[in-house]
Amino acid sequence: MTSLTSAKLSFLPYCLVIFLFVSSPNWVAFPSVTSTSHTEAKALLKWKASLFPNKALNSLTWYDPPTHNATNSSSSNPKQKTGPCTWTGVSCNAAGSVNGIDLSNRGIQGMRHEFSFLSFPNLEYLNLSLNELFDAIPPQISNLSKLHYVDLSVNELSGRIPPEINLLRNLTYLGLFVNHLLGEIPPNIGNLIKLNILCLDDNNLSGLIPKEIGNLKSLVELWLSNNNLRGLIPPNIGNLIKLNGLYMYNNKFSGLIPKEMWNLKSLVNLDLGKNQLNGSIPASIGDLRNLESFYLADNHLSGPIPQEMENLKMLTNLQLRNNQFSGHLPQNIC
Repeated sequence: MTSLTSAKLSFLPYCLVIFLFVSSPNWVAFPSVTSTSHTEAKALLKWKASLFPNKALNSLTWYDPPTHNATNSSSSNPKQKTGPCTWTGVSCNAAGSVNGIDLSNRGIQGMRHEFSFLSFPNLEYLNLSLNELFDAIPPQISNLSKLHYVDLSVNELSGRIPPEINLLRNLTYLGLFVNHLLGEIPPNIGNLIKLNILCLDDNNLSGLIPKEIGNLKSLVELWLSNNNLRGLIPPNIGNLIKLNGLYMYNNKFSGLIPKEMWNLKSLVNLDLGKNQLNGSIPASIGDLRNLESFYLADNHLSGPIPQEMENLKMLTNLQLRNNQFSGHLPQNIC
């Protein structure tokens, strides 16, 4: 759907988080954390060795860290003096421990199971999007308790979303879109109460939306489009009062649109198109005065289009096609 793609692209800046990582120019200047840095370096090198060799992998400037009894010959090589804090896509905190890994769009290929989650106790930022990583998301990801940003989108990941992901209580962004994930959305995802953005679209997820989704009261963006989700839209989605983008296009949702959804007065973009929803549009739609895009096309909705839609002064995109609406458009809708 062209409109959905445009909307997603326009909101990509919203999903960006800017981090300032303070790196030590010389990791061996912190003898108290040398062991930690060495462990992190070895873990990264082991994962790199497990990936498929290609030009992209060769471009990663990751080298074996120096040992405590480094020889003069090794110290003469400037590349050998540096630990992981100076490596491509790696950032560290002030103590010299890895707290950020950003290898987005690096062309790396392979599996994730050799990535040692236990080796990075201070990792806060993980971005491996736009690569060709496959296999399942391992439950050991829950060991990264300090993570607040995870982007594994646009890969070849399969299997289920591990329920252990609920232990990442500091997450503010979780991007898993455009993969091959299947199964249900784990109900305990409702424990991630700091989440601002949840992107699960373009997968093979099925089943119902868990009612626990209503616990995510900090959520600003919820992307569920292009899956096989079914059943009723849970009423407690109306708890997400900070939501300004709700995308549920191309699923199998049925029944009435819950009246609680019309309480989401911060909504800017609402896409419920290509489902099996029925009933009518209530007059309370006029309360969503921030709406700019409203998609209800390809459903089984009926009845008149309420006059209150004239209140949506910010509306620029409206799709109502392929329903059973009757009557006339409100006179001043344009």
